[in-house]
Amino acid sequence: MTNLEQKRKEIVENLDQLQVESSEKRFNINFDDIKMIKTLMEHLNKGYTWKTANAAVLVTLYDQLKSQHKELVNAEETPEVYSIALRGHELNALYQALLNVEGVGIASARRFITMLTQVGQTVGEAMEELAANNTEINALHTQLSEIEAEIKAENAEEVEPELEASSK
Repeated sequence: MTNLEQKRKEIVENLDQLQVESSEKRFNINFDDIKMIKTLMEHLNKGYTWKTANAAVLVTLYDQLKSQHKELVNAEETPEVYSIALRGHELNALYQALLNVEGVGIASARRFITMLTQVGQTVGEAMEELAANNTEINALHTQLSEIEAEIKAENAEEVEPELEASSK
């Protein structure tokens, strides 16, 4: 195995490990008040216009919120901060649902702003962490592509065809 092939193998192993970790990672979104989780669920259910591209992940996000809200309500102890754990694609769906909002009425706007004030910081911090993970994965993909190009070029140099002299 050449030095380049060894390097490629190490990058692939590292990349695989990071991708598994990234897919399994949970990001905590914190709420001071458990009622705000219900407000968020109501926003997703009634105040957010979905599209074909995000319908499935939006349903998954809602189901996660509903399930974890139920667990928090049924918990024996009351925590200082209520926390919902979301996977990366659910976190991204939440972020998009908080960014792309249209509403009607002052009461609705007030409820949304209160909810956004509570979750905005932790959603932003979680998104920064998710972006850092994705940047690291993208950098490894770039390195892998460069190594594979070098290996291809090295192999092309080794197999130069010999031209036969034609006799006429």
